[in-house]
Amino acid sequence: MTEKTDWQTLDHNEKLRILRDYSVDNIVTDYKYGDEDASSFRTRLARENVLWQPKQYASAPKMAGEPPNKEVVIGAWRDLDRSEALLELIDNSIDAWKRRQGKYPDKTSPELNIYIDIDADTGQLTYEDNAGGVPTSKLINLVIPGHSDTDALSVGIGSYKTGGKKAIFRLATAVNIATRFWNPAETGDNNVAVHLDENWLLDVNKYEFPYYDAKDEGDLQRGQTQYLMQLRPEPTGGFWYSNPGELEKISKEIRLTYGLLMARNPEIHIYFPKRGKRVVPDLNSFYDFAGASDDKIDLRPQRVTFETALDHNGQKYGIAIEIVIGCRVTTGPGACGPGFDLYGNDRLFKERDIRLFAEMLPKGNNANLVLGWVNILGPNVFIPWDTHKRHLNTDRDVIELIRTHPAVKEVFANWSDAYNQISRAAKGEVKKTISTHYALADSRTHQLNFPHSATVAIDASRKRGQKLPSDIYKPKVASAGKKAKDAGIQLGFSVTTEEARQLAATFEISGSLDSPKVKRSLSDKAKEHLLSLLRPKRRRA
Repeated sequence: MTEKTDWQTLDHNEKLRILRDYSVDNIVTDYKYGDEDASSFRTRLARENVLWQPKQYASAPKMAGEPPNKEVVIGAWRDLDRSEALLELIDNSIDAWKRRQGKYPDKTSPELNIYIDIDADTGQLTYEDNAGGVPTSKLINLVIPGHSDTDALSVGIGSYKTGGKKAIFRLATAVNIATRFWNPAETGDNNVAVHLDENWLLDVNKYEFPYYDAKDEGDLQRGQTQYLMQLRPEPTGGFWYSNPGELEKISKEIRLTYGLLMARNPEIHIYFPKRGKRVVPDLNSFYDFAGASDDKIDLRPQRVTFETALDHNGQKYGIAIEIVIGCRVTTGPGACGPGFDLYGNDRLFKERDIRLFAEMLPKGNNANLVLGWVNILGPNVFIPWDTHKRHLNTDRDVIELIRTHPAVKEVFANWSDAYNQISRAAKGEVKKTISTHYALADSRTHQLNFPHSATVAIDASRKRGQKLPSDIYKPKVASAGKKAKDAGIQLGFSVTTEEARQLAATFEISGSLDSPKVKRSLSDKAKEHLLSLLRPKRRRA
């Protein structure tokens, strides 16, 4: 029996020719589409006939198009702010170091050191890492959009193959990129420098760039890459790199963006704005969790990691969804506002989101108690961030999974109940209940400590019958204060004037029926009489 040709292996023009010249029955007889059955393949062919309308056009196509120009990166000054440009370079360094560490652990520096050093006198910025260097054959990865060692299935934080290039155009009018590649084969390292002058950066059509072999080893160590940038002047004429406030703003962005990643990877060190000034994670300030814990209450933060698999191009790939949730120590806005932070592979990309999970959390003032993060761990293609990793793509499959899967929703529901119980505490009890701080990270090692942690496997394709295991922790709240006074239920009824006279006579109440005092007495006596009917009658001896 002759093996059928796979329809997926044909180019577009060949498919059109076959659709034009043969019936669907003939095509199904001679071709297949992967592992699809004949019925599914017929449906696919019907869709393609409607989409391409092969019989309406000439058989031979004409060709148009040309290589893209550099406008996409030259306009980076409109897309990125200074912090974001530096974060793109840091992303690339971390990915390169981790990728090399996975392939050549013995030929990789045990620590990644990223130095960002600004010389205010010359207006120059030096960016340096020791992620392994770049071989001559891959210098294009540093400069030309679309070229990178990352792909959709890489597990990293720099995934769109344009970020580092845009960073150059955003920050610099000229740049010298020197790199000394640490050859894992130990057959010789290359030590070269790429020069991108102002003319090259402004020429939208020029992609070819010069690089020079170093005459000697110079100052670069094996595995180091160094960007020396002439910083772009500001339109207002000011110099941001001379402004302490601006430098502190960038330092804070670095600390927030990579705080979780650095805590989990203590081998990664970032220095800014001088070589001697290390940016240290401060998760305890950023996540001001309540730590109340005794026999009646436990509000310490909880971590649940859901493991599952999602589809990409017909293949299943494993991912993990880490949910950390707890209670804030204040109900006010404060420095540590309410909401969820969104991470991709431990890198922060959206801070304090209050809308994404709003349907699963309490409303009004109770929402101010909410604090936590969602961290999606896995191939880049499943991380729901935009090109510059600062906005959330809400219609991605992984977001729908988080918002609709019963087991995940149950975690949010448990904490929503806890928030509501806290808010119902007696006056003064709310502040007392949540005032104890919980230290999420060790002050010296920055190692994270979760008092309640569990891993749960879920099926992303099936939701019915999937509940949170019964042994998963649930927050508990029991007010230690006095029980709030029962406000009671107010009832009311009207009687005629004649009925009021009869009641007054029965209860021996004298005075004008229009008198508030008489009305109140009638009401009290009527209530007393009605309640007496509910009391059990004593039996005679």
